[in-house]
Amino acid sequence: MFNRFSVSSISLALILGASSASVLAADSNYFDFNGEPKVYTGIGYGQYSFQWDDKENDTSFDDDASMLKAYVGTALNEYFSVELAYQNFDEASDIDSNAELDGVSLAARFSAPLNERFALYAKGGWLEWNADIYATIPDVGRIGRELDGGDWFYGAGIAFGVTQNVNMRLEYERYELDDRIDPNMDVASVSVEYVF
Repeated sequence: MFNRFSVSSISLALILGASSASVLAADSNYFDFNGEPKVYTGIGYGQYSFQWDDKENDTSFDDDASMLKAYVGTALNEYFSVELAYQNFDEASDIDSNAELDGVSLAARFSAPLNERFALYAKGGWLEWNADIYATIPDVGRIGRELDGGDWFYGAGIAFGVTQNVNMRLEYERYELDDRIDPNMDVASVSVEYVF
């Protein structure tokens, strides 16, 4: 499960952002495209739950850690966007196992605007990832290996416009990676993006 403090912090950021949106940008419409695509870039911070089952070495663990991401995208209209992202997942560990991942993803995002400020969205895409994995095995010692791969992921979230050029997101993503180590990652994050 996610750390309660971290999830509460992300939720508080969304509430404060929503309050700011009503004060700072009551007259602007973030989702007004005027028939032209929009290019945007953003950064995000989140918490992820990492569940790892290494069948080959008979080890497993479940831990929470933080992650950072940066992305750039193009919104072709208010309903469809394509974005490229870099994700850096901090080290997750337990008593005798450690894992650290990062990756680059390409995703499509499908939005459903609720009004001039808010939109719900779903997303899906492909993640190319690298993982450094270490484990301490009784009677063997510390072993480590580097893995890489590519897998599908999906997610959903809510976006709202703070101003006509600044947007915020609260997002959930699910990653089910390579079956050699069978990791599952659930990520909750908050992001700020700028629209050019």
